Amino acid sequence: MTPAPLTIDPEDVRASVQETPALPAWLEKVAEYVQHAASEGETVTLTAKQRMLTPQQVASLTGVSRSTISRKIKAGEIHAVKVGNRNRIPYDEYQRWWDQAMGDVIELVRDDLREDLFGTR
Repeated sequence: MTPAPLTIDPEDVRASVQETPALPAWLEKVAEYVQHAASEGETVTLTAKQRMLTPQQVASLTGVSRSTISRKIKAGEIHAVKVGNRNRIPYDEYQRWWDQAMGDVIELVRDDLREDLFGTR
């Protein structure tokens, strides 16, 4: 009997900086999955797919509304792909847009912060 598909969250992998010789939980799951398949005489194929976010997920991550994210997609500020009739935002695109947005905010407030911290020169 084929085991159910196993999905590993990339955040779990990133968070598993090994401080002990023990395997991280996500890797133990992979090992168990492979061992179970092998005991059934099955082969295992590992694949990866690009992590995609919904506009609602991006909105939750950034603290803005879903409609704001949808407007930014429509304006071309955030590049999304259509899956059926729904927008999906590649995780790399979300990171690119967020880094750019934060850079813009820093540029806008940099001089004010310097003045508040150190006074006018």
